[in-house]
Amino acid sequence: MRRLAPLLVGVVLLAGIAAAPHRLVSRTQTSPDFVHFESAHVHPACLTPSGDRLLIVNTPDNRLSVFNLAGGAPSASSRMAEIPVGLEPVAVAALSDSEAWVVNQLSDDVSIVNLNTMHVRATLRVGDDPGDVVFAGSPVRAYVSVSQYDQVKVIDPASLATLISIDIGGRMPRALARTADGSKVYVALMQANNHTSILSAARVPDDSIPQDIYFPKDTLNGDAPKTGLIVQQLSDGWYDIYGNLWSSKLKYNMADVAVAEINTTTNTVSRNFGGLGAGGTKLGTENFAIAVSPVDGRIAVTNTRARNQFRFEPRLIGYLVETQFSSIAQDGSIFDRKLDPHVNYDVAPGTQAEADSAIGIPTGVAWSGNGLRAYVTSLATNKLAVVNPYGGPLSTVRARISVLEGPTGVVVDQPHGVLYVVGRNHNQVQTIPIATLAPNPPVNIGFDPTPDAVVHGRKFFYGGFTSAHGDQSCASCHTFGDSDQLGWDLGNPAGAAMPAPPGQPDPLLQGFHPMKGPMLTQSLRGLPNTGLLHWRGDRANLNAFNGAFLSLMGRSTALADSEMAAFGDFVLPLVYPPNPYRFLDNTLPDAPLGQPSALRGENIFLNTVVQADGKRCMDCHSPTRGTNTLLVNHGALQEVQDFKVPQLRNLYRKYGFTDQPAATNKRGFGYMHDGTVDNLADFMQNPRFTFPNGDGDRHDLDAFLRCFDTGMAPAVGYQITFDGTNNADVVALARVDTLRGQAAAANCDLIAKGRVGGQPRGWAYLGADQWKSDKSAQSPITTAALVALADLGSEVTVTGVPQGSGQRFGIDRDRDTFLDGDELDAGSDPGDPASTPQILAVSGGTGPAIGLHAVRPNPFRTMAEVEFTLSVAGPVDLRVYDVLGREVRALAHGERFAAGPQRLHWDGRRGDGGQAGAGVYFVRLELAGRQWTRAIVRIR
Repeated sequence: MRRLAPLLVGVVLLAGIAAAPHRLVSRTQTSPDFVHFESAHVHPACLTPSGDRLLIVNTPDNRLSVFNLAGGAPSASSRMAEIPVGLEPVAVAALSDSEAWVVNQLSDDVSIVNLNTMHVRATLRVGDDPGDVVFAGSPVRAYVSVSQYDQVKVIDPASLATLISIDIGGRMPRALARTADGSKVYVALMQANNHTSILSAARVPDDSIPQDIYFPKDTLNGDAPKTGLIVQQLSDGWYDIYGNLWSSKLKYNMADVAVAEINTTTNTVSRNFGGLGAGGTKLGTENFAIAVSPVDGRIAVTNTRARNQFRFEPRLIGYLVETQFSSIAQDGSIFDRKLDPHVNYDVAPGTQAEADSAIGIPTGVAWSGNGLRAYVTSLATNKLAVVNPYGGPLSTVRARISVLEGPTGVVVDQPHGVLYVVGRNHNQVQTIPIATLAPNPPVNIGFDPTPDAVVHGRKFFYGGFTSAHGDQSCASCHTFGDSDQLGWDLGNPAGAAMPAPPGQPDPLLQGFHPMKGPMLTQSLRGLPNTGLLHWRGDRANLNAFNGAFLSLMGRSTALADSEMAAFGDFVLPLVYPPNPYRFLDNTLPDAPLGQPSALRGENIFLNTVVQADGKRCMDCHSPTRGTNTLLVNHGALQEVQDFKVPQLRNLYRKYGFTDQPAATNKRGFGYMHDGTVDNLADFMQNPRFTFPNGDGDRHDLDAFLRCFDTGMAPAVGYQITFDGTNNADVVALARVDTLRGQAAAANCDLIAKGRVGGQPRGWAYLGADQWKSDKSAQSPITTAALVALADLGSEVTVTGVPQGSGQRFGIDRDRDTFLDGDELDAGSDPGDPASTPQILAVSGGTGPAIGLHAVRPNPFRTMAEVEFTLSVAGPVDLRVYDVLGREVRALAHGERFAAGPQRLHWDGRRGDGGQAGAGVYFVRLELAGRQWTRAIVRIR
């Protein structure tokens, strides 16, 4: 065992934050300070009313970039400001040349930005998952869509008071648009449904479903399990794929709302557009973007229509969704146009010519100034479609332009004769002259902290090249890494039965029949440490899904191992946002007896025996992940198939379905694997459960499950802005105290952003009521001193951020270890790791030379960062030792590193993979014949 040379008995902890460079790249391969939320752009860019400036959200860096267009197209030199806003900004709209509103999806708020001071002047909380904002009406009001509340909030821009919350009759109102005169606001529903729902197995009589003549069963598999059936409501009733009428079994209706129209005079919904008809539905199942023609008020909606009413994987191969451009005239008439009319879906895989012209996941739309063209971004194929909104089915798409990777939004700048296209994959913007449609080279929106692995893997998740015809991808159903909340019957009558997976303790597992019946699309968030995948646990890991690129997506070949690894690098870090029904301090709501109490429900979940075998809820559903990862045999579940114990972290997002007669449903599927259960309390009526207090316990437990911890505390994203007028507000100060308590409990980090002397400033909370500023020479200040800095024009915004990210979010944005304020003082760019005070000082710079510069945070809990610099390329030996000189972990052992600043991380584990205990450790760097040692403390 290697031992450290004689140790100093006294240990001096690092008191300050060293100013040492990192490496001159904009991204890192692994980034413990980056959390992968993958919030979807809605309206990521806009022009100010004068047309002089272009505003673009920098989602990964939580900022708003402002480009000055006076000199022409946006460029690095014309980027005049990068303004910190809330977490995961997805939309921006300009109220005037002096003010913009930025919608922050994770923060559940809107940042009100003063475009004169280039600073956030106010923060407005609006509710869970806001999506977009437009300004309309007389007097002008702000309209903000709040997805998880199914509402649009109307806000007075002057007072920031919410005047009314307008209920929308569908799920997830998201993208907004207004008429030229501001008299109408249009709302596109992200999950509008396609009038499909689930007929439970109990309601399907035996032998009522005929043998499918196109897909006969393999009789060697034995009898298929009796499952439910997906049906679709048409104008005259509920039908299955074979034309059987089921209206006697389903007594409820589906909401016919894909787009809602708001009258801005009355602030009421004046019309809904859906298009239920004998031939199916018009408009989309998922409506991504919406825009209104400035000429005749025609509404453009880009969408995909799910084809989940069709049974079986081989019937759906390469054709799960239809990609559409929908148009609504002011008289209410609707027409839909396929954006891929050239594709022959009867043949899979298709031709290369089909793929080269494909349009998929149409995320953005904008009209030309004369209303004769619409421009549609294709996220799946990196294209911009030029659409004739008045054209026939075969003349709708006039051109398909290759653009930058991951296009999510488009802005028409008619006076300058150009389009601006925002690219999510590399955080860029591209200018395209309208006359030639020849794209200019992309320009960075700003600093992008996204790890390289996530950037590289994103294309395998969204890319249409993973499908038969180039237009579909995993993201077609797993929308932005989550779920379309639809049921799909992806069984294969000719498929092979599979044995029960090895290593499961239940001896009664029967294995998996290929005719599995309808299953809800599951979220891809939070997959690590949840065991086998799929509802039935019939996939061992993500690699086991590679076959689906052939059998479902219709691709001619599976992805290469390296491509599947990249796909996993994108998917596996995906996380859930905070549960909005938990309190800011991460506690649960309570209520008097007789009313549902999540707090009492938690006690039932953890402690009450609810099954005859003595099991509590938590014995199967882990309180942290929601699952014990095990499979349970069908007999114990009183089902016809074995199922894995499901995770519980997204139950709050599944509401909106009831099977009560005469009900009007916003969605057609509820809870359980097939969506047949309309609420959790009803599920608990199953006779295998017993509750001491009957329905009271059931409703308490239901309340708790809606509040189930997603793994991300509610403090993450929460913001409070002080502006001088509210510095003594007891409520605001109490919330800051709560955030400080959450930071102390390791539920978040805490930062602040403000302006001092006209200069943008940042602070990171150290604990013990101490805030470290972004200038290394300044001493930490208290919360009271921080708030006292706030005044009109010098507002201070306090924000909870994910644990481990406070340093980057607060004071060292580009991770180069030069603090942001120090960089501004020195004239270097705090948003560019290739621009530092050391590099600017060609000689006599104050930055460190070769050696070990910092080990931080110190003390640390889960991840420590080791920063060092090489003068020339060469081998590095970096090890961690305990106080007795025993080697704990080799972080690098002879690996070659390039010259310049570098960074490695220690995750607190020993070399054998176990967790190192709390205590003092020493990090030793051996480099070019020299040694450096730093002490670090691990706490629990």
